[in-house]
Amino acid sequence: MPDTRLIERWLPISEIGVESVRERTPMTPFPAPNRLHVWWARRPLVASRAVILASLLPADADRNRFLRVLGIHGDPLKARRAIDGALKSGVRVKDPYGYDRAFKYNLDRQDADWLKSSIGKALDGFTVLDPTGGGGSIPFEAARVGLGGLANDLNPVAALIMKATVEWPVRFSEQIVGAFDGLAAALRQRLGERLDSCFEQRDAPDRMDLTYLWARTVTCPYCDGLVPLSPNWRLAPGGTGVRLLPDRADGPGMPGRVCRFEIVASAREQSPGTVARGDGTCPFPDCERIIDGGSIKAQAQAGEMGEQLFAVVYKRRETTRTKTGRTREKWVRGYRAPRPEDDDGAAIRAALDEKLIEWDAFDFVPNERFPADSNDDRPIQYGMPLWRDLFSPRQLLCHGTSVEVFREMLDADREAGKLDEVRQAAYGYLALSLDKLRDYNS
Repeated sequence: MPDTRLIERWLPISEIGVESVRERTPMTPFPAPNRLHVWWARRPLVASRAVILASLLPADADRNRFLRVLGIHGDPLKARRAIDGALKSGVRVKDPYGYDRAFKYNLDRQDADWLKSSIGKALDGFTVLDPTGGGGSIPFEAARVGLGGLANDLNPVAALIMKATVEWPVRFSEQIVGAFDGLAAALRQRLGERLDSCFEQRDAPDRMDLTYLWARTVTCPYCDGLVPLSPNWRLAPGGTGVRLLPDRADGPGMPGRVCRFEIVASAREQSPGTVARGDGTCPFPDCERIIDGGSIKAQAQAGEMGEQLFAVVYKRRETTRTKTGRTREKWVRGYRAPRPEDDDGAAIRAALDEKLIEWDAFDFVPNERFPADSNDDRPIQYGMPLWRDLFSPRQLLCHGTSVEVFREMLDADREAGKLDEVRQAAYGYLALSLDKLRDYNS
């Protein structure tokens, strides 16, 4: 092989740059590895593929074919100019690229043959080494184009991400799907046995409650009203939201000053937010004073910040008939105001208190202190000195129970001699699933 590689003479930096930004455009499906677990410095897939192949191809390799292999099947620079022009003019440009995002392209047989002939050696004869693999973009792209790979990282989270992204799919293929589905079903069944009492379905089977929406609360220092804190009360894009119904009781300073909630259909009917830039606003019409952020923090640090249920998300079964007379069933999402029986917070806290001592002993919940030198001191300022304090009691009870059941299943399989490599990998994916659930529920 000649000594000079393509990357030493030429690399389409501008085209790769546009595609790298396009790869991470909000409101579009991100690459699958990005969804698996958060990583701080995940490299774009198109850029990773570019540096791998440009390091192998000779300097005189066909540049247009190289762009095709990267998945760049058009002119991204021209498309970017068209988008910039549309932003200035306000005239929308439909599909300026004319091709799918580059990272979604998998090599076809012709591209694989071209690579092989251009490099002068079978692709599987090379091994790509990434000694600081991080989120695994480089080994992932090496595997996608048919190259062998070795990767390492000192961080155990990164090591797990790379195993789940690259190693296990390559080694176990479809076997892992069945093993994971079986474990996930078993976990879900056991969780249901322990947690279904916390999620009573009083309107089943035609309506199923899905999610409880809570707001943090503080007491207004001027009128003693209980103030639910939210920057806005929007529930859905179409205008569905919440209107606060403050009960003034017998006036400021008297007990019973709380808010009830009503679900409304338009944005103009929604109540204004009750917190902005750290300061609160009392929603009671006979007060309506600003609650200083310092007062909110002081209540939180004293353990006086509470929570209040303000909406329940549900799915309702609807049955319709087609023109041919067939029955069609679908589930429609909706929202309702909370009922008194929905708020089982006292029972949740009692159950959690009963479990926490044991969970602390077995390291089931994150009881480490939030770092004092963090660049975000809000948890400390708002009375959350431990990592577990970032979760509400209901969340912590459910997540802790998930870990408890996971450990029980893993220990039972280990004792029964069932932990072969495929099942171990399936437990790895199950752990990542529980971790992703925490991302969405913290």
